Amino acid sequence: MAVAIDPQLAKSLGLHLAIVIVLVFGADFSSTPEMVSVSLESEGKAPIEAVAIDQQQLNSRVQQMQQERDNARAAEEKRIRDLERRAQQAERNRAEEEARLKRVAAEKRQADEEAQKSRAAAADAKKQQEQEAAKAREVEQARIAKEQERKKAEDAAKAAEQKRKAEQEAAEKAAAEKAAAEKARQAAEAKERAEQERAMQEQMAKEAQARSAARARQAATEVQRYTALIRDAVQRNLLVDESMRGRSCRINIRLASNGFVTNVGVISGDKTVCDAAVRAVNRAGTLPVSPDPDVYNQLKDINLTVSPEF
Repeated sequence: MAVAIDPQLAKSLGLHLAIVIVLVFGADFSSTPEMVSVSLESEGKAPIEAVAIDQQQLNSRVQQMQQERDNARAAEEKRIRDLERRAQQAERNRAEEEARLKRVAAEKRQADEEAQKSRAAAADAKKQQEQEAAKAREVEQARIAKEQERKKAEDAAKAAEQKRKAEQEAAEKAAAEKAAAEKARQAAEAKERAEQERAMQEQMAKEAQARSAARARQAATEVQRYTALIRDAVQRNLLVDESMRGRSCRINIRLASNGFVTNVGVISGDKTVCDAAVRAVNRAGTLPVSPDPDVYNQLKDINLTVSPEF
């Protein structure tokens, strides 16, 4: 059946067909490509017989052949990688075997050296043992002679010891009598010193008690003064309104040694006043503290009642 094709369409189809043929025959495939025949009809000429081309089928075939070529290339690359991996493993096995042989040879040399050292040490030990046996015999002979001299010396020492003991007993008796007299004198002096010490301790205790009482009174006064200063600082920063009239709040304030507020918390009281009091303390930031450690220790954790002043 003759098919009439527009000239422009015929040119386009011819160009696409030429590209497909180049792609198909340019690929390295083992299979035989399909042959496609196309006849085109030019304008004003007789119609030409043509085989219709299914473009989708042609594209599918081209993709299939491309996939086959990619698969073949991937298989070849995998084969080469496997060969390289086996070659590397063989080289590692050879190196490990060579290292093992070297290690075995080194261990054998070390064992031979140690055996030679052991034989030499055994010979030295035997020689040293013989020398020590000879020396032991000499030592024993010297010991016997020294023992005889020691016995003579002991007899002389016993006689001298008896004489010394007699003289010592006489000296100890005289010393005991002298020590008894000295002990009595020292006891009398100790008793007198103890009496003086007791009187001095009593006097010092009285003075310390008086100073402590004065110090306590002074500290109490300072605590009251700095408590008032802290309360004034809080009152100055307290923002009040008519809803707080007649109400109060008890708060706890913790202070650092320089007066910095480390914490403020509510103990009890009206919530509105408590919130305002906490804000006032935080607004102040630093409150008055005494440089005296005793006074500071009583004020570093202080409970304060805040009552709005109008």
